[in-house]
Amino acid sequence: MKNISFDKPYLLLVAIPLLLLILIPFFISIRRDNRSKSVIVSLILHILIVALVVPALAVPLVTTVVTETEVYIVADVSYSSNRNLDQIDEYIESVRDSLPENSKIGVVCFGKDTQLLTKMGGKLKSVKEADVDSSETDIASALEYAAGLFSKNTVKRLILITDGKQNSVRQTEDVIAAVDMIYAKDIYLDAIYLNNNIAADDREVQISGVDVTESVYLNHATTANVLVQSNQATQATLYLYRKSVEAALADGEAASEPLEVAKQAVNLTRGYNVVSIALDTSVSDTYDYEAYVEVTDPAQDSSPYNNRYTFTQRVSDRLSVLLVTSNEADVEKVQQMYGERADISSYVTVEGKLTTVPCTVEELCRFDEIVLSDVDVRNLRNATAFVLAVDKVVSVFGKSLVTLGDLCIQNKDDAVLAQLEDMLPVQFGNNENDPKLYGIVIDTSRSMQLSYKLILAKQVATQLLNMIRDEDYVTVIFFSGDARIVQPPTPASNREEIVKLIQGIEPTQGTRIDAALSAALETMQSLPYNDKQVMLLSDGKNHLASEDTADIAAEMAANGITVSVIDTVAPEEGQNTLKSVAEAGRGNYYRLERVEELTDIMFADIADDLTESVIRQKTEVEIQTTRDDVMDGVVTLPDVHGYLYAKPKARATTVLSVDYQRSSGVKVEVPLYAYRSYGEGRVTTFTSSITGDWAQEWTTGNTERFWQNVLTVNTPKECRDVPYTYAIEQVEDRLAEIVITPATVNPDTVVSVTLTPENGEPLTQELVFNSKDYRYTFDITNVGKYTLDIEYIYDGVTYSAQTYFHLPFTSEYDSFALFDASALYAAIRNRGNVSEDGKLTLDHKEEDIETYTVDYTIPLLIAAAALYVIDVVIRKLKWRDIRSLFKRSA
Repeated sequence: MKNISFDKPYLLLVAIPLLLLILIPFFISIRRDNRSKSVIVSLILHILIVALVVPALAVPLVTTVVTETEVYIVADVSYSSNRNLDQIDEYIESVRDSLPENSKIGVVCFGKDTQLLTKMGGKLKSVKEADVDSSETDIASALEYAAGLFSKNTVKRLILITDGKQNSVRQTEDVIAAVDMIYAKDIYLDAIYLNNNIAADDREVQISGVDVTESVYLNHATTANVLVQSNQATQATLYLYRKSVEAALADGEAASEPLEVAKQAVNLTRGYNVVSIALDTSVSDTYDYEAYVEVTDPAQDSSPYNNRYTFTQRVSDRLSVLLVTSNEADVEKVQQMYGERADISSYVTVEGKLTTVPCTVEELCRFDEIVLSDVDVRNLRNATAFVLAVDKVVSVFGKSLVTLGDLCIQNKDDAVLAQLEDMLPVQFGNNENDPKLYGIVIDTSRSMQLSYKLILAKQVATQLLNMIRDEDYVTVIFFSGDARIVQPPTPASNREEIVKLIQGIEPTQGTRIDAALSAALETMQSLPYNDKQVMLLSDGKNHLASEDTADIAAEMAANGITVSVIDTVAPEEGQNTLKSVAEAGRGNYYRLERVEELTDIMFADIADDLTESVIRQKTEVEIQTTRDDVMDGVVTLPDVHGYLYAKPKARATTVLSVDYQRSSGVKVEVPLYAYRSYGEGRVTTFTSSITGDWAQEWTTGNTERFWQNVLTVNTPKECRDVPYTYAIEQVEDRLAEIVITPATVNPDTVVSVTLTPENGEPLTQELVFNSKDYRYTFDITNVGKYTLDIEYIYDGVTYSAQTYFHLPFTSEYDSFALFDASALYAAIRNRGNVSEDGKLTLDHKEEDIETYTVDYTIPLLIAAAALYVIDVVIRKLKWRDIRSLFKRSA
């Protein structure tokens, strides 16, 4: 390419006066009748002379670019780009059309490997003709390959077209290193971001994951939650195949053929769908599973590579139980409850003699369930260490704690007993010294002005406050057309200020008892008080209620808030409303016409002193939760002849209860069998005994089924018997990491992991502690199953575990992967351009181009002189002389 310029371009303006000097005399002095051919030719020659002389005066320069520019386009044609190959071709053509002068173009295509599709300067081919392995995206290798294709002494440019995501065995850091190498070689690099995100009109279904417990117990109900993604509503079928790993190892490949164990039709919605499939745990073994989704209409699923997902589950037929009891009969009873498959280690305490039991996490982690039956843990030689270790193996390692009978906790303030009780779903004994929470809810509607009802309510509320201990708490709510919390929970010692609030009541319009009870529920339910009661003072007129007040009272009772009512002389309809509230709230109903009728019985069901913690009487058992798993196959249960007084804690589930009658006549539900989650584990309490007089009728029939259910239901969710936790996570497309967290930090612990890829050789790596855990990062280059054997040597004892990681398909086939240009910006770092619309400006830097320049001043002047001579000849000779001159020469 040549570029014409002028050193003195302003002299080009001289052409205007020179042309005027030529043209004006011609048109003025030469008439039309004497305009001969010679004159016209002379005029033309003068014009041409001006056209040559004027540029010559401006010093014309012609610059020619000598340096060639080579541009290689590096195009991502991996599987994730399949839907955008036409777009890539358009981007390449756009680059070709915008190339700077003296440039040539070539095309390199890549996926897992790399191919030179179009040689430098050759005819462009469509990227659809590329023949590369599309199962991965290796950007780093493609850039390194293209960087080695350039000729010497050329301007070198690379243009990368990709979604920016590298998922080959090489890592993201390799891309950054390759880019740095390219710039170090003085190669320009620009990028065009290829948006490979799934479009709204694409049709795709894939399995993105499976949530499953890795190791479970025999006959323990468990499910696999299969995560199916779809970008449209469609119908599909989910299949589940299974094969025995142990049978395959014993009998070879023939025994390892997978069998279809489940088939489920599913209606997929747009987005995420979780399909739960029950897994068979009736036979102990290790099983490899494969979930497969198949859409009813094949046109609704464009990729066949992401429809399978594999996982492994181990079913264990052994259960290890630690029993600590003071009753020798409990040993036989517990063995009978668990059956032959349980290994029970029993420790029987003897009165007056300290007993030593396993008391470290390392010792206790091998037990699946820990049972404490009628035992005072203070009779253990290592009681504090034992309780601490039990707390950790339950909360962190997911073990189960079951307590039966009398643990001698009630009415004690011993620290080790307090720590044990903190774990339990119930609170034992007389805890009346603990702070209580009272709510006083006062009707301030205009109807309360009649018959001095509002004055009576103020007097009643004041006397109630005087009955409450200073260490208790109280909240006050006024209500009319709406509810107002005029006093949030505060110590009752502030009663003078609270009385001033109450005495300042002014009646307003409307009555909504439902709003008042809802406000009380919202205020009190989450507060950490074991005893809570609301006293409602109203005439029962409920004109504006939008909800059933009895239903709200029942909800309050279910949340441990007793609702009692003081009726300030309500009409019959109001009486019925207030009575229903008291009944649903499990409280008392009082009709009060004069303040003198107010007695201490108003808060009797809370203020009553409980003198007995151990209740020895025959009591009927009530089933509170019939659908709980522990009640499977159990219809009725016999009476108990003794139990321990207790109260359920927050978030505890009470399945069985007995009624205890207070001195006030109020019946209180006392939990007999209750449980709650405690960290990762579960704690269950039976407040009666399993042997002896208390359980004399609990020996046959439904009770045997109940005890079997208790131990089955409380089996931990996952079977682990090592003093460490571990988890595996895929950290990059081709890397996964196992994190091993020890229960006890010991610098002498030795931890190693042996990694065995499917159809590969094992590799053992010893791990280093990093102040919190042990970590091992391993390559997941190939699709398949990776087995990891953990060896953990602590205090001379080896604790081994086996876990698995599955890579069902590479991220290249993840149709729902999210792409953005951030990786391209991070790699290029403002040294080149990143285009997100396919448009690039490819300008040269002046220092990179070699040119040569020619001054055409002299040639133009010589040509002008020659024309001048010709003009003289033409003007001196006549036209016929000129013609005769040419005739002679001919």
